[in-house]
Amino acid sequence: MIIETSSRLHFGIIDLSREFPREYGALGVMIKGGFRIEISRVEEGLQVEGDDDVVKEVNRVYKKLSRSYTFEHGYRVKVLRQVPRHIGLGSTTQLHLGVSMGILKSEGYEVGLKELADIVGRSRHSAIGTYGFKHGGFILEGGKAHPEEIPPLTFRIEVPENWRFVIVRPKEIKGYDEIEERPILKEMKVDIKIPRGISHHVVMGILPALRTGNIEEFGRHLSDIQRLVGESFSPYQGGVFHPAIAEVIEALKDMTYGAGQSSWGPTAYGLTDKEKAEGVKERIMDWLDTRGIDANVWIAEPQNRGAVIESSDV
Repeated sequence: MIIETSSRLHFGIIDLSREFPREYGALGVMIKGGFRIEISRVEEGLQVEGDDDVVKEVNRVYKKLSRSYTFEHGYRVKVLRQVPRHIGLGSTTQLHLGVSMGILKSEGYEVGLKELADIVGRSRHSAIGTYGFKHGGFILEGGKAHPEEIPPLTFRIEVPENWRFVIVRPKEIKGYDEIEERPILKEMKVDIKIPRGISHHVVMGILPALRTGNIEEFGRHLSDIQRLVGESFSPYQGGVFHPAIAEVIEALKDMTYGAGQSSWGPTAYGLTDKEKAEGVKERIMDWLDTRGIDANVWIAEPQNRGAVIESSDV
């Protein structure tokens, strides 16, 4: 069995004002180029092939699943392609859900997405990666009314196929992990004007632009959202954007329809279209080179489908 997942670009948490019964809420998109996971049966136990982080995370998932389900077989999990952790692309959620879905399907269990996310401990603050894992596309979720709730999916739509994201990730730099972010998200409280501004850009900008395929409008509102989100987190990340990519984002804004930071970073992205993407990539690589910034740069296509199983042979 082969499981193919996506990666995700997280455009930010909407409401940290604590002024409403619901809090958090988020928006983001899924992009091609996630995990490729091979799962096969063995006589007993769990065998994992991958780096130390992969081994640790897969073992953690397996233990959580074992508390809720009985397995007739053992499993070998081999990660053939992976997404680096703690760079803003949602790798942990995709790995956990991909491994869980593969093992449970092999055992004949049919488990709902929210139940699975709860079992393996996903969607504690944001459910973009969870809903993106199943549906792909652009995801808007409605936040939490109580700490244990999995946020509801409020809107999902396909991203136009000719849109592209030029992504820049400085090497050897990481963003906050889930343990580090937990106390920050718990204590943060922002002025109500920030979530009001974000919400206005979402309802009157982002959503209509997706419906009409207007990339200029989408990019303009996205940049404004990213600035407001960054203002919320600036005391905790050293500025409106991660210091490693703040200038990169400004450069991308000049080259694309809109730009920002995914999650805690340090992944930056710029929105463009298929025809212009290679040119933007070359320009930003030249810009990085003149400043001595060592970074991975690539073009990502939107992924409008959820994770897939390429083969059911186990």
